[in-house]
Amino acid sequence: TLRESLRLYQQISQHTDLSLVCSQYRHVRFYEGVLELCLTAADKKDPQRLGPHFYKNGEPEDDKVGQQAFQERLLCYKCITDTMQELVNQSKAAPQSPSVPKQPGPPVMTSDPNMLSNEEATAHFEQMLGLAQRSQDELFHIALYNWLIQADLTDKLLEVNSPHLEEHLMHMIKQDQSKVHNMDLLWRYYEKNRNFGKASHVLARLADMHSTEISLKQRLEYIAQAILSAKSASCISAQAADGEFLHELEEKMELVRIQVQIQETLMRQYSHHPSVKTVISQLDSELMDITKLYGEFADLYKLSECKLALIHCAGHSDPILVQSLWLEIMEKELADSVAMSPADRMGSLSLKLISLGRMYAGTPRYFPLEFLVKFLEQEVCRLNWDVGFVTSTMLEIGVQLPRLLEVYDQLFKTRDPCWQRLKKPLHLVECIHVLLSGYVDDPSKVPTYDRRRFTNVCLDNICGYLVELQSLSPNSALQHIISNFKALQAKLEKLH
Repeated sequence: TLRESLRLYQQISQHTDLSLVCSQYRHVRFYEGVLELCLTAADKKDPQRLGPHFYKNGEPEDDKVGQQAFQERLLCYKCITDTMQELVNQSKAAPQSPSVPKQPGPPVMTSDPNMLSNEEATAHFEQMLGLAQRSQDELFHIALYNWLIQADLTDKLLEVNSPHLEEHLMHMIKQDQSKVHNMDLLWRYYEKNRNFGKASHVLARLADMHSTEISLKQRLEYIAQAILSAKSASCISAQAADGEFLHELEEKMELVRIQVQIQETLMRQYSHHPSVKTVISQLDSELMDITKLYGEFADLYKLSECKLALIHCAGHSDPILVQSLWLEIMEKELADSVAMSPADRMGSLSLKLISLGRMYAGTPRYFPLEFLVKFLEQEVCRLNWDVGFVTSTMLEIGVQLPRLLEVYDQLFKTRDPCWQRLKKPLHLVECIHVLLSGYVDDPSKVPTYDRRRFTNVCLDNICGYLVELQSLSPNSALQHIISNFKALQAKLEKLH
């Protein structure tokens, strides 16, 4: 019987032609025989276990005897992994079909009758992998893991539940062998075994690694995955250190996003500059700190939006710098849209302001409302744009109506000569009229608890505007504005 033949071969396995016997065993589908015979042969050929000793010592070149024993063992293991490779190939093979007949009559099967079906091959492979894991031969485990990695069967590798796998991956990482790939396997191994804390630390190391093998997008994914793992770890352990690490990762994530933003902006704006290609790959090769990103990239290439994001991320407050960055952003948007129709230019600038405004409006230090309103309203006068353009954009960003009225009221009372120069002395009052008409049409723009107070503020302000307007030398445009405000006054009084 097959078992009996195995027992006899095992007794003389060190003198047996392994590949010949294994091919016979494969022929009769005695796969466990292949495994057991080869493992016995490895032990018999190296009874003093010089091979494992040689491996554990870091494979010293002067240990020729150890190296010989190590190679002997690897050849025995190779018969096993070759058999497994054959099963993998058969499990993926296209189903056999009869060949094209050369003569009439029933079809002739020319293919190998010993060929396994895909399902049979898969079942035998799983059986061999299961049996292989029971082996106590540590060096065989390592040969098996290396083969699984090389055969691109990492999913199978991660199903292996053995302390040897963690040790082996750590050993490979220390040796700098395919470091990125092995660290990628290690975090997956930890994740699979629900060791989330360790997984998050390996992921963070991967994201930080100086390497051209990892793209910036991949680094961002590693950090995102590290955050998920760290959250899972803190749910389980609730240790303070885990919480601190999670906080560090979240801060890092914010910075990595800005690095991605810098890279994408450079690709968009400078794609025709060959020198920028180097800069783009430099941004791929490592994660950088705020100072480096600001000085060597955002500032050097005049990326105002990225500079604003960086000072916001750093919590750096410099009102003059913030204003100048917003000015650069708005001027660039206006310059880029110069060939468009007025309606399209307004739309384009409004979209830019809304997307950035929603990010920063919650932190007024990075959203200088008075400065923005004044600059934009001057542009509206210069370009003859719609009077309600700025107010509607600001409301869309989420600026509260009472706060917006405060800003316009203050600007009007400052009496800056710029409005006279632009030949639009009443422009701000017209904007205020548009703003308050919006409130009268839809009072829900102001929360219920604040409506009475705000309506009184509006009425007080309108009284002031009317006094001022009526003191000016009359003309038809002025009369029109005065009657508009009087109508608005009557509607506001009804709101009480």
